[in-house]
Amino acid sequence: MSQTSPYRVPRSLFVIIIALLAGMYYYAAYIDDTGPEQTVTKFYQAYFVRDFDTVSQNLSVFWAVRFLPQYGDMTPAQLLENRAAIEKDLSEVLAEGEKDTVIPENMTVAVKKEYTKEGKNSAVVVYEIKENGKTTNTEAAVLIRENDKMRILEMVPVFPQSLEQIKQIDTNALDENFANLIGTEE
Repeated sequence: MSQTSPYRVPRSLFVIIIALLAGMYYYAAYIDDTGPEQTVTKFYQAYFVRDFDTVSQNLSVFWAVRFLPQYGDMTPAQLLENRAAIEKDLSEVLAEGEKDTVIPENMTVAVKKEYTKEGKNSAVVVYEIKENGKTTNTEAAVLIRENDKMRILEMVPVFPQSLEQIKQIDTNALDENFANLIGTEE
């Protein structure tokens, strides 16, 4: 009579599971840059080094159209369709407009994650702009999802007494308004 040992899970399966979990964490933390906090961070990092191509890639076409009158009569769908041309033109306008602006060295941006509010098509991100480690401004960015990527629609100053109000923002209402703007169904 042969004895059979009880069935065991192969040890290599545990190694594969750990490798998959580590890979998913790495992707989410270092590669996936579609989130609103990453958009704000990339925008400011690019701005501080005067990389206006990257700056324009992180701005909404609806923000850009304010500085590009040639696109003013387009519908939201047409603006989204023409994103590449708008980015190129916006990059040129920003470079020209900022050519005399002196950006101090050691500028950084620090996202205040506890205030981030994210919906399906919108987000609000609070961040501090720092010079040599000292906060110079606190701002909030309102972002809209365009073609599956968060883009900055508006940036406004935030005062310390209004920080708690940001936690009360209803992203469902923002999502509904943005869905109407870009013509998608909610």
